Amino acid sequence: MSETKIRILELYSGIGGMHYAADLANVGAEVVFSVDINTSANDVYHYNFPETNQQARNIESINAQEINKLKPNVIMMSPPCQPFTRVGLKLDVEDSRCSSFLHLLDVLPHLNTVVWVLMENVVGFETSEMRNMFTQTLKRCDFNYREFILSPESLNIPNSRSRYYLLARKSKDFQFGLENDILTTFPGCSDKLICSSVRGETLEPYLEEHLPSEELERYLLPDKVLFKYWRILDVRQKCANSSCCFTKAYTHYAEGTGSVLQHNTNESCHERFTEYETTGAISTLKPLELRYFTPREVANLMGFPKEFCFPEATSLKTRYRLLGNSLNVCVVSSLLKILLDCNK
Repeated sequence: MSETKIRILELYSGIGGMHYAADLANVGAEVVFSVDINTSANDVYHYNFPETNQQARNIESINAQEINKLKPNVIMMSPPCQPFTRVGLKLDVEDSRCSSFLHLLDVLPHLNTVVWVLMENVVGFETSEMRNMFTQTLKRCDFNYREFILSPESLNIPNSRSRYYLLARKSKDFQFGLENDILTTFPGCSDKLICSSVRGETLEPYLEEHLPSEELERYLLPDKVLFKYWRILDVRQKCANSSCCFTKAYTHYAEGTGSVLQHNTNESCHERFTEYETTGAISTLKPLELRYFTPREVANLMGFPKEFCFPEATSLKTRYRLLGNSLNVCVVSSLLKILLDCNK
């Protein structure tokens, strides 16, 4: 086996989205150390990457000396987004969940081998004080950086998931964009951005082909959800070329947490909902077989490969929550290619 040239330090590793993105990019990289404090996420990560040096630790316990011994070239990370979300308190750097990121800013100037950084976060981070402190630290450490707000739709994946991304490389500047500008498209139209996990531009290739009746029953929307939220449901069919962002509250809350699927496409959704508005009988909507997307389908839309799976003991609620907290593998993989390509 040839020596790996690129060594990745994966921070806030979650269920392994960054790791899968690095594998998909096929840039000769190895995750030499991975860390997260979430035990449920760590169980899933270890289940899929049993040979990776992965630890359940508070990042604040990691110092520059320990990192330098690992000799990483790349830091890939997705820090907690709650301090910057629209539904949060937006406490920014005053939020205790920023403490580990602030610790990293103290550590970064003392890292001897890190020359690339890729960071993902929620939209809203770009206007935060945390972002300002991060970019100022990068500049002091002789990094050049570019910022993006991108959705998987940019890669013709039928799912909306706009996220903030930052790429930074040491010494050599990027050949596109300007610092402090927010880019909303990938630079250029390089064939290198074609992602093998992109199955098509409609939802159908991302759906489970044969869902047994007992499994279908498990995902059908409960009557109480249909009765209370039928007006606000984002209903999609398999031929749709888009779907709403799936959040960690998917199936727990109905509004703004993700699309639902009309499983039976032989019925007219419009006609059934029009009839229901008149009759008020839930039985009117039953033939549509409105259901939640399964965790496997959500994972497909987020670019996770077919070999990704959850431990059997992971509950359905936890699977949705972990996916909602994760990232789109294809978008990150494409950005990693851009980051490591010094001709761009």
